[in-house]
Amino acid sequence: MIKAGTASARTRRLSGVDAARGLALLGMMTVHVLPTISEPGHEATWAGLLFTGRPSALFALLAGVGLALLTGGVGRAHSKTQLAGDRKAIAMRAVIVVLIGLLVASLDSGVAIILVHYGLLFLLALPFLRMGAVPLFVLAGAWVAAAPVAYWWLHNDLRTTLTEFPETWRLWHSPGVADLADPAVLGMDLALTGYYPLLIWPAYLFAGMAIGRLPLQRTGTALKLAGTGLGLAVLSYGIHLWMLFQSEFITELAGRYGWSSAELRAELLVGTHQVPLVTEDAWFLLATPHQGSTMDLVHTLGSAMLVLGLCLLVAEKLRWLLAPLIGAGAMPLTLYVGHLIVLHYWRGAQLPDFMTFLAQYSEAQMLLILILGALAAGLLRFLLRRRGPLETLTHAAGNAVAGR
Repeated sequence: MIKAGTASARTRRLSGVDAARGLALLGMMTVHVLPTISEPGHEATWAGLLFTGRPSALFALLAGVGLALLTGGVGRAHSKTQLAGDRKAIAMRAVIVVLIGLLVASLDSGVAIILVHYGLLFLLALPFLRMGAVPLFVLAGAWVAAAPVAYWWLHNDLRTTLTEFPETWRLWHSPGVADLADPAVLGMDLALTGYYPLLIWPAYLFAGMAIGRLPLQRTGTALKLAGTGLGLAVLSYGIHLWMLFQSEFITELAGRYGWSSAELRAELLVGTHQVPLVTEDAWFLLATPHQGSTMDLVHTLGSAMLVLGLCLLVAEKLRWLLAPLIGAGAMPLTLYVGHLIVLHYWRGAQLPDFMTFLAQYSEAQMLLILILGALAAGLLRFLLRRRGPLETLTHAAGNAVAGR
């Protein structure tokens, strides 16, 4: 949602980056509407298997790519003077994204809203904007290695020292304005117990920033990204599947919680958070979505790199064919907030007279409406070369603070 591409630099936009961001948006919309696990819970659905966890990780990685492109792109960052303005602009846009996230949390959208965490990630990235590709890759790799260990240790230590942790130290909803009244719980939720813990998610941002310092216009770079991503995704998911189908872990855990093995496998394939996996030593080897484990990070980072690499390979060549997707990816904040509002009314909020038609649509029909709406808006944005409304707001505010 904070992206490369100022008014003076539209020609530097990378269609592949926007196309990948568009795919991330459509993937999130899919799991926000369709069930990820079947009734009575014995099977993971196709939507759950394909899209749970991966689109949000891709979104975060592309946020890092956008930061790198915004602050200079290939090689190293802008000069010290330019970077001072970049930091002001990014900080202002991040604050606006956080405020929007706090406000839309009041919607009954049924979505774990990422905006507050997303904005805070940008603020956390500010000290690292001058770094080049190699140190950023080292930082991302170190984060992937260390953050899951710290996350596992803190969760299990706090369970023994804090009463009813994490139940009373988690919001169990998207952070909203009312939660500012309880900063201790809000802080714990944002950092450790919530849906997108800030202890884990900088791994995606730093990896994206490192990728954004590469020559992304080159075919060789795209091929290396896709190949490396494929290798990481396949290896990590292979370990995950071995744990689910070949090891004794499933049998032992199912017996402990009174589930069937089939129910537990479905749970661990899509991650509905009904089992506290982080209390298990085997947690590190599970690529269950939104767990923050080592295998989860490696798999989602690999999947994100694969998608980005493929989009970089084809998007520029098929630019007009993919125009709706590219345009949608260039206005992510507007479309993300827009789909939350639609879901709010579709899921039972009091409908205005002009929106009563929403109540009649099935899940599949609603998903089709959201996808077609996003692509139509994307095509309009592509043709008009205008920012979305919320992108215009954040861009103008950032530039005003930076004195541009």
